[in-house]
Amino acid sequence: MTVLLLPGCNDSSSRPAATPPVETGQTVRAAELCLDSECSQYLPLVDIPDAENLVFSDDGRLFVSGGLQVYEVSREAGGFSAQAIADSDCNFTGLAIQDGTLYAACASGELYAGQLTAAPLLSPVFSLVDMCLPNGIAIGPDRQLYVVDATLNANSQACLPPNPRIDRLAINPDNPLEIISQELWLQGSAAGGLALGLDNQLRFPNGLRSEGSVFFGTDGGSIYTVAQLPGGAAGEVIPLYFTPTELDDLGLLSDGILVTDFFQGRVLLLSKTGVELQSTDAGRFFSPSSVRLGQPPMFLPTDILVTEKGILGDNNLPLDRLSLLRRSSAPPTGG
Repeated sequence: MTVLLLPGCNDSSSRPAATPPVETGQTVRAAELCLDSECSQYLPLVDIPDAENLVFSDDGRLFVSGGLQVYEVSREAGGFSAQAIADSDCNFTGLAIQDGTLYAACASGELYAGQLTAAPLLSPVFSLVDMCLPNGIAIGPDRQLYVVDATLNANSQACLPPNPRIDRLAINPDNPLEIISQELWLQGSAAGGLALGLDNQLRFPNGLRSEGSVFFGTDGGSIYTVAQLPGGAAGEVIPLYFTPTELDDLGLLSDGILVTDFFQGRVLLLSKTGVELQSTDAGRFFSPSSVRLGQPPMFLPTDILVTEKGILGDNNLPLDRLSLLRRSSAPPTGG
């Protein structure tokens, strides 16, 4: 479906040489962004049923997961389109890319993967063991794949009793489509209860990103960090921020963190130490589920892309989409 044509972005036919992703290139600072409605415009881009997560490849290709499929989003004359690329329907969640391979977790417990050819096709490559709801995934500093078990899935017997955790999947260095093993990396609190952001236990882990040897994640209403220690073990879970709502997924910039507030329908911008810097108005998004900075050639580096899930579990109402916040004014004085 084609929705909107954006000015100020190069057409993909003139795509430049590959550049590092924004989250690893560290090229954008918090002062360059504006989330307020007075200095940014909201732009719906394309419908994505039950939109859940998004990721850019090094050369700026954009992939979005949803309740039925994984899609490649492309710019066309007059707007954007979304092309399904998985070989079967599934309730897809987290996405990650490494070495030209796209990995996609599914709520069924299957990990899909595929090479980023001109016409990629994702297929199941590994069955995750005893996971309630595979959700956020990230490539770690050891080039292995880390998968969050979100613990909340009424359709899975693996949820009883709750077993929140992060597992590490070993990728065959000679074949990125082969997972060699799955092992526990970080165990959460099986006792359940609300995550208050005041202790060092995960209860409802969700989103996951990595930067160097440090992982950033969401857990209920909190954001935490956990470092990978020499030798590969997990360090201490350190709470950074808490708000009495449900935070979903997050994106990183050079000196800040973008995070989606699923219940209040907003996006927050925090410092790397957990200080709230900016926020969109509550209700500006319909159940925002993930957020990333834009990447050329389709987007500006200061664009903020957001997946809106709409009504949870619904794949038919025209409420689920990929949308964009674009800055429409100069930075404030001193910003």
